Amino acid sequence: MSTPRELDALPDGTEIELLDKRGTRRVKVGGHWRAEGRAATQNVYVYVNARRYGAVIKQEEDES
Repeated sequence: MSTPRELDALPDGTEIELLDKRGTRRVKVGGHWRAEGRAATQNVYVYVNARRYGAVIKQEEDES
């Protein structure tokens, strides 16, 4: 996924991993992308980096 439209279509509770060097993960809560430990939304960060590097949906089962 790489467009804001695709990211906006995901339901709340979805966790994504950006395909950047850090493997950044964000969770959609209340229609906004959030990072653990940060009060501000991460929408612009997610949209820009998903467009630049791409993103994949991570499932709970993948966290081993």
